[in-house]
Amino acid sequence: MAGRTGARVLALPPETVLKHPVATLRDIDATLEPDAVWVLGRSREPTAAARVRHTVDAPVIHPPLETGDDPLSRRSIGDELAFAVARSASALRAGDGIRSALDRNEDEREVDALICDDIATTTRPTALETTLDHAAELAAALPTGRTTTVLSGGLPAGYDERWHVNAETGTVRTVEHDPLLSPDSVANDCVAVRVRGAGPVDGYGGPNAVVELEFAADGLVSSTSHAASDFGLEAISGIGPKTAGRLAECGVTTRSELLETPVAALADVEGIGPKSARRMYRHATVLETGEPRRVGDASLPGEHWSTPPLCLDIETDGLSPTIIWQIGVYDPSTDTYRAFVERDDPADRASVLRAFCDWLLGIHPDRALLTWNGWGFDYRHLGAFVARHCPAYAAEWESIPKFDLYLWADGDDNALLPGRTNELDVVAAELGYDGAATGLDGARTAAAYQRFMRTGDESELEWDRHKAYCEDDCRALWHVYERLRDAPQVSVSAGSSASGAASSSSTAEQASGEQTGLGDF
Repeated sequence: MAGRTGARVLALPPETVLKHPVATLRDIDATLEPDAVWVLGRSREPTAAARVRHTVDAPVIHPPLETGDDPLSRRSIGDELAFAVARSASALRAGDGIRSALDRNEDEREVDALICDDIATTTRPTALETTLDHAAELAAALPTGRTTTVLSGGLPAGYDERWHVNAETGTVRTVEHDPLLSPDSVANDCVAVRVRGAGPVDGYGGPNAVVELEFAADGLVSSTSHAASDFGLEAISGIGPKTAGRLAECGVTTRSELLETPVAALADVEGIGPKSARRMYRHATVLETGEPRRVGDASLPGEHWSTPPLCLDIETDGLSPTIIWQIGVYDPSTDTYRAFVERDDPADRASVLRAFCDWLLGIHPDRALLTWNGWGFDYRHLGAFVARHCPAYAAEWESIPKFDLYLWADGDDNALLPGRTNELDVVAAELGYDGAATGLDGARTAAAYQRFMRTGDESELEWDRHKAYCEDDCRALWHVYERLRDAPQVSVSAGSSASGAASSSSTAEQASGEQTGLGDF
């Protein structure tokens, strides 16, 4: 996978494992390429663990099934990771055994984290307080005077707080809501527990139940949640759980099996019909081959203009931004990139906008802009910020032609895109874009700038790295544009009466007289 920076652990709730077919689990494994799979759960789920072990070519950790005489087992993941795994919170009571497991032996690497799914937090609204479950057990088990990272599927991915617990009493002294900004010092009579969540962000039964944990040499770097429906048959447009179930009854459980099924046979499945069957086949072909298709004859935005549009991307301090602190623009006609960055005064909302508008209107007054989901984010916030902070340019900003490649492709159904999602980095990687591997995403850049806003310390941001991330998005956007420009077109009405067997070779189909209904693939 493009941009990989270290070891990857996949956290899966048992419900997700048991609810989806083996073919979906295999697709998750092939797509995310985990170094280990952690089957979450506070209770034993041997069926789910066995299903993953049978399906995935990686070590499987399911804490309630960890065996051995010690209260803690040690699991090494290649040469890059080592975990101490507690079967339950009660196992933490054997403090001496826990401490020895966490200490590095001469022939072993240091343990990166303790895994215990019982660790969670409890909020008492009436008391306006949040407590750390099993704080006393952690205080008895963990070494004093230093920080120990504890990973728990009982908390959602992205949860990251450090709790300071009195080693003798188990009472919480303080909690740091932003460990990255906190000093590393820990009192000698205190246990510091940095609790990191690994569970689904919307509950075990929610859609985003596949959590990808990325580790580097200094510990857990990031967590990314995926919907299980981004994989397997359900990744195909028009196929949900019910349709996937009906297809499975017909012996179709994978995309390759769908492509081997005559389109007429797919159309006969309850709830599908000819039009949906053709679209499913087209999208399955795109996902399997990694080659996009243009649907119909609609032109790409600005495709026939004399000068190509400028590729635009912005960075903010969050999804509801208070500042646009970076604006990046890539010019395909000269293969040059320009960045406008506010790195001096995070309270200054106007400087970056004014510099960008001066450059755009002064140097490129007749150029159009191109974004990926710009009408959902970039254009929407730029328009509001220009109107508020640079009102002299508001009318000119509104008059600039603005294109949204994502809206054209997906929203207007003009193209079929490869990739488990339609996120820009995923689509670009599937289309062969070799990214800069900055290890950043929008959430991380926003969080970094938030810290800068709070502290005023420039060292909180690696400016060149964040500029490279924004530039990478702009160049990835143009790469997708070029691939879509050169992609073959498929007629929206192709082969409505065809019923032959599907095949990856349209030439062979035409020679034999058997058609899939998609002869222009």
